[in-house]
Amino acid sequence: MALPTDPVIVVSNDTHIGPRLIDDLRAYCPARYLDDFDRFAASERQNKEAAAAMLAGSGYLDHPNFRTAGHHDSAARLADYDHDGIAAGVIFHGSMNLEPIPFISSPLGKPRPDGDRELIGVGQRIYNRWLADFVSRAPHRHIGLAYLPMWDIDAAVTEVAWARDAGLRGVNFPAMRDGELPEYNRRLWEPLWSVCEELGMPLVTHVGGGMTARYTGLESVALIQLESAGFLSQRAVWWLIFAGVFERHPGLKLVITETPGSWLPAKAIELDALHAFYDSKRNEPLNQALLEQVPRRPSEYLATNVFVGASFASPYEVEQVVSHGLQSQLLWGSDYPHLEGTFVYPDGQDTPSVTRLALRNTFNAVAPADTRRMVGENAIGVYGLDRTALQAIASDISAPSAEQLATPIDAVPAAASITAFRTGAGGWS
Repeated sequence: MALPTDPVIVVSNDTHIGPRLIDDLRAYCPARYLDDFDRFAASERQNKEAAAAMLAGSGYLDHPNFRTAGHHDSAARLADYDHDGIAAGVIFHGSMNLEPIPFISSPLGKPRPDGDRELIGVGQRIYNRWLADFVSRAPHRHIGLAYLPMWDIDAAVTEVAWARDAGLRGVNFPAMRDGELPEYNRRLWEPLWSVCEELGMPLVTHVGGGMTARYTGLESVALIQLESAGFLSQRAVWWLIFAGVFERHPGLKLVITETPGSWLPAKAIELDALHAFYDSKRNEPLNQALLEQVPRRPSEYLATNVFVGASFASPYEVEQVVSHGLQSQLLWGSDYPHLEGTFVYPDGQDTPSVTRLALRNTFNAVAPADTRRMVGENAIGVYGLDRTALQAIASDISAPSAEQLATPIDAVPAAASITAFRTGAGGWS
């Protein structure tokens, strides 16, 4: 039977942006903080110059992705989306242009534990307000996530309400960082869970947010990938489940993004086994109290409240997810414009899209209905997107059809990153 040839809605659950400190963000800085802003910008300019000098001659800065203005410009970004057949993208801070959130010098906008919280909060609000204006230029295509002052829960609740009214679609939810924030199983977080559930603002964690300075030595890169891109970013899943958060807030959604590997099916089995162990001993008072807090199997909460942003997913990963009945929990992502992602800036109008080939490579053996879920429909549900508008956009940009996505590729393009066409079972193979 012939497969449908109508365009499939593709939503990338993982894209990055880097508004320029002076050209884009300074206009959003309150007057009383302008001197602080300018000092920070001068320091960051020196840091960027030092980084460029260190990389000179390495070839790293010659990658075509450095040439796109989509790091900060809406029109250029949408042109890149069009080239790749992407109707919309979830936006995280942290692009390759190394532009920071004001007063926060770290990847993905993670504040330093010894930072000035007043200034960090100001920097987050500057970024949030710029982002709200940015997404307003294409509200169906730009899915913005707000940064919150997590050290002040009342202020965080207020910012969530403002962000929703301003057109943002979710919140950056930092991975738990021991000693920096209260653990997420504590009841003091209830106001945040409530407002996010009420307003339909998912909690979205990007890997790396839990990274700390304890990583040193040549082995640090491997340790960061195993831990910060692994269980340190994932552990909010079981903390929230066993704390009864999803039982009390059935409409709350948690998304863990860019954590490679087929960990969700295995984790579902592990969590259910632990729950069954306590159920087998439910006559013991502590076990009975826990089961009253978490009356359903953890896998049931996974199936309704937890989603995986599977950036540059491998065929093995999606096949594992489907075989365990979790295809409604996976959200594909391109990781635009990062070098490890699927996007490659085109050299000319006739340059084939690497992302379109990567999608075919990942999903050609999956049932078309499941492919539609994982590449777009799941994201529409999580973020409350306008499906009709996105279908029209998919048609306008000639997004790939189910027939095309079911067609295997002939060869991996030479320009592709080493992760965009992974074939193995491991997270990095």
